[in-house]
Amino acid sequence: MTAVLGWLTPRRIILLLIAAAALAVALVLLWYFALRGDPPPPASLQAAVESVREQDAAQEQASQPAVTDESEAQEQETQSGGGVGDADSGGAPDDAPSAAANPGSDAQETQSAAADPGSDAQQPEPATQQQESEPQDEPEDTGQTAGSEPPSLAELAGVWTLSERGESFVGYRIDEELANIGAATAVGRTGDVTATLEFDGAVVTTVEIVADLRTLRSDQGFRDGALRTRGLESDTYPFATFRLAEPIPIERLPLEGDALAVTAIGTLELHGVTNEVEIALEGQYVDGLVVVSGSTEIVLTDYEIEAPTGFRVLSIAEAGLMEFQIILEQLG
Repeated sequence: MTAVLGWLTPRRIILLLIAAAALAVALVLLWYFALRGDPPPPASLQAAVESVREQDAAQEQASQPAVTDESEAQEQETQSGGGVGDADSGGAPDDAPSAAANPGSDAQETQSAAADPGSDAQQPEPATQQQESEPQDEPEDTGQTAGSEPPSLAELAGVWTLSERGESFVGYRIDEELANIGAATAVGRTGDVTATLEFDGAVVTTVEIVADLRTLRSDQGFRDGALRTRGLESDTYPFATFRLAEPIPIERLPLEGDALAVTAIGTLELHGVTNEVEIALEGQYVDGLVVVSGSTEIVLTDYEIEAPTGFRVLSIAEAGLMEFQIILEQLG
């Protein structure tokens, strides 16, 4: 112990402190430039549609080997069936001797045709009628493919609920100041969502979206843990609920490459407080699904939320963004 104290001269103590400070700065820089992930982009209709496309493509690719094996099996079965047919048609050579034994039969058929030239003129008619009848099947095929055309608004009337296709979530986005880091954007999201929409063919009459805030996840575990007992206090107020208060008229069906922009007026229950809100929405009809994204500003004090600052989080903005993307499918 005496030897250690003798080694720790003032000069060496200063050098150790400088080295420790340099190491701390290096760790912070490493986290900021190498380990820190950029926050996910804001929720958008395009991202929601892409999530559907990507998932459908992945499922199609996963099922592709099974389809290929089935096709190969059918092809082998067809080939084996063809072999049997060839074996059965082997009787054709047996007919050749009979033709050879009666060479006059061809001559008789020729003479008969020459004797009745009108029969040749009438002979092509069945073939002509057959050729004319073949194109008549085309309108039927066209009628069958008409099922792929977009449905009418009346056909979409009914109840719509959350689909398993694509990615649905509800989350927050808020600016904060972190110790030794500076300005950052905190983004947390949960996929534990239920959603119901009712449409009468012309107007959206009912919408209810419920999110379980206890499963909010961000890039920082300490932040997620803090929100369970501070800030949102999700252990005490586990759910956020939006309910539509005024019907939304729908005048057209927005298809791919198009988007329907509307404002939904309703109530938001958050942190035990219910307020009226207006949410800017974008919607689109994609492969039998209704894809919706939206966001609205949330002022913390409006919901009696106290910003959970501390040693790591120096400050949090007074207002953040509630954002979501919801993918719905029709019941029945």
